[in-house]
Amino acid sequence: MTQSSSKQTKLQPEHKHLTKLANSSSWIVPRALVRCPVCHEYRGAVRNNDLPPSSQREEAVVVVLCICDGIPCRTCGESLIHRPISNYWDEARGALIHCPWFSAQVSCDTCRTQHKWSTA
Repeated sequence: MTQSSSKQTKLQPEHKHLTKLANSSSWIVPRALVRCPVCHEYRGAVRNNDLPPSSQREEAVVVVLCICDGIPCRTCGESLIHRPISNYWDEARGALIHCPWFSAQVSCDTCRTQHKWSTA
């Protein structure tokens, strides 16, 4: 075996538990997450070690919720926002995002873009 071939073996990706999306060559999704048939976001329970290093949490297993498990917007009451004190997979960033408790005070994307929220 030559020296260059032994280096190639060492350079193989260490995160074999991550899979690429079918429509993109650059985005990755932990294999334990599945796409919701309703909202098309990812959901499931994933082992912390199966997450990219930047998304890892202290828990051994991280529960990931989609927007279907969200709460109604405080402004319009119709659209949903991600449930506070939960996690969701941000497909655009390729990362797990945590929603803190105070995210319940935020309006949905539609209300924010229409500037419907109250300033009082």
